Amino acid sequence: MSQITVLVAPRRHPTSQRLTRCQADATAATLALGLSKSVRLLCAGQMPDAVARDYLALGAPVVEVLPCATDAPLVEVLLPALRDVALVLTGTRSEADQGSGVLPYALAAALGRPVVTDVLHVEADGSGWIVTQALPKGARRRLKVQAPAVLAISAAAPLTLRHSLADAVAGKIVRSAAATVASASPSGTLVPTRKRRKLLEAKTVQSGHARMLGAIESPSTGGIVLQTGNADTKAQAVLDYLRTHSLVTF
Repeated sequence: MSQITVLVAPRRHPTSQRLTRCQADATAATLALGLSKSVRLLCAGQMPDAVARDYLALGAPVVEVLPCATDAPLVEVLLPALRDVALVLTGTRSEADQGSGVLPYALAAALGRPVVTDVLHVEADGSGWIVTQALPKGARRRLKVQAPAVLAISAAAPLTLRHSLADAVAGKIVRSAAATVASASPSGTLVPTRKRRKLLEAKTVQSGHARMLGAIESPSTGGIVLQTGNADTKAQAVLDYLRTHSLVTF
């Protein structure tokens, strides 16, 4: 079983519209390279050579590209290349899409592996790894993870990205044969990134001080955590909240 594979992809710069290296994926690659120098970077889809060289400049020896249609299901394309990988690293979410971040969970479910999100640090510990996970309000949690597993690296990981021209030139770009995977046929309606639906939020009246605290504190400071009771009790609590904030009328 090979050690570490990092999933990477290009992103479109919001101003120039040029394809560039994704910051979240570069952070995941940098963390992986701190564990081993034989890290494989893997991309499903199209990646220009210039973007691939930017990833190689982080110090990775090779970027493998699996060409596929733009509407092909990524999980099905990636599965054959990830079944024998001990540790799969991804970014937590895309930099442009608010509703992204599903890929680590989908891959873990398809591979039958555990997934740990918001990872800040990973260190080798015998046959496994010690993972530091970010929690709300600045809390941290250390977990012992055994292979195989999927880790989603937090964008807040304290890492410094390097850019070596020598590594960018020396690294290899391997383009495999195009994957023959059927195109996805979603049953719902796809919403463009710049025309996403408005999130359902309860209206609140707050003072200026409260709004300032809400901007600097963790968004998960409010609400009630129900740890006891049956499904009916918990469902009633959700319904009471929706009625209190006039989000439902029944």
